[in-house]
Amino acid sequence: MRDDYNEDDSENRRRIYEYIQKNPGAHLRMITRELGLAMGATQHHLEVLEKSGKIRSTKSGMYRHYYTVEILEIHHKILAFLRQETSRDILVFLLEHPDSTQKDIIDFKGFSPPTISWHMSRLVESGIVKSIRDGRTVRYELAIDLQNMASLLKEYHPSIWDRLLDRFVDLFLQLSSDEKEKGDK
Repeated sequence: MRDDYNEDDSENRRRIYEYIQKNPGAHLRMITRELGLAMGATQHHLEVLEKSGKIRSTKSGMYRHYYTVEILEIHHKILAFLRQETSRDILVFLLEHPDSTQKDIIDFKGFSPPTISWHMSRLVESGIVKSIRDGRTVRYELAIDLQNMASLLKEYHPSIWDRLLDRFVDLFLQLSSDEKEKGDK
């Protein structure tokens, strides 16, 4: 009976490791829910994987996020925020609209000023976003390398990457059409 337990153990550990490879920045509850495992068993396997040097974790807010050791530490924070819907939406918005004000972000998300302020302060504290005071107005832009952000979106959030590419193509076609109309006049 003990041999079956070890096989199940290693199978679950393998499944957890593969899940983290595909979903860097995942946290305990997410892994447990997605793989249908018990919370205690998931915690045990995460501890074993971390002690064996196969994964690393970082704590951000209330959650501990897990990564394979191949993921650069600089990417840990970015991937953790990309796992959170509101933060991810704000980061993508700032990627498309640098120098946005808090009001721009509020209008985009439709959330209250305190909610957006809380998210922005977390993003600024993490070093992913920087705030720039312009008189009484505060503007926000990404403080990270845009190529890093783009490569992380492309690799770990392909649907977001595809949406950004579609918007870029639409914009390019619109600009091309506008230029053609100007030339025809």
